[in-house]
Amino acid sequence: MGRTARVTREQVLHAARETFVDRGFEGATLAAIAAKVGVSPAALLRHARTKRDLFVACMGAERDDMLPLAFLEQASGGEDPAVVLRRVAETMVPFLEEKLRATMARFVYFKSVEGVGRVPMPFDPGVRPTPPQRNLKLLEDYFRRAVRHGRIRVSNPRATALAFLATIHSYVFMQAVLQVLEKPLPLSEYVDAVLEVWTRGAIAPPTTKATKTKPARSTRQPGKTSGMRSGAPR
Repeated sequence: MGRTARVTREQVLHAARETFVDRGFEGATLAAIAAKVGVSPAALLRHARTKRDLFVACMGAERDDMLPLAFLEQASGGEDPAVVLRRVAETMVPFLEEKLRATMARFVYFKSVEGVGRVPMPFDPGVRPTPPQRNLKLLEDYFRRAVRHGRIRVSNPRATALAFLATIHSYVFMQAVLQVLEKPLPLSEYVDAVLEVWTRGAIAPPTTKATKTKPARSTRQPGKTSGMRSGAPR
């Protein structure tokens, strides 16, 4: 007989989290979770006594991947801001979508099953700074460095970072929650539009028409010249 594959608790929780998010509590099975890590369903019970315990453990566990913008620490500020901000958007959107789905799965389960307690956050809100605060600070610090390098002209890096992240959050919320579009807008098109506004601006300055000096109107009567009267000479 082959030896049972060894997996860590974190590997089990990660596989369980993905399965619960994709299928919901009722749709997820121990067999499906076990298949992700290559073990038998019974092997999962070493990490949690029941499927319910496994759900609570994986969906309420503090995550170690809550800083998708950690790469900004390596940005000097002299890079092309459009490239950096595109990466911020393309990194944050999948992160937010996954967190939204996980949050909804937790909400549905914890509200429908008695005796499991309050809906857990994906992080401890009592530990400051929280992961959202740290991500905001990472972007704010990048903007400050970019300002020093002359690559970005903003007067308030903190407000600018908040505005950019709010733009990214809005994309996820408007499409995944409000579903304002019948056909979802591709992320690439959205990012292109956002960067166009940031790099070129969307508000055109008013056009100023040069005031032309009108020539003075002549007071002479038609057919008359100075010192002479019209008509045939006498």
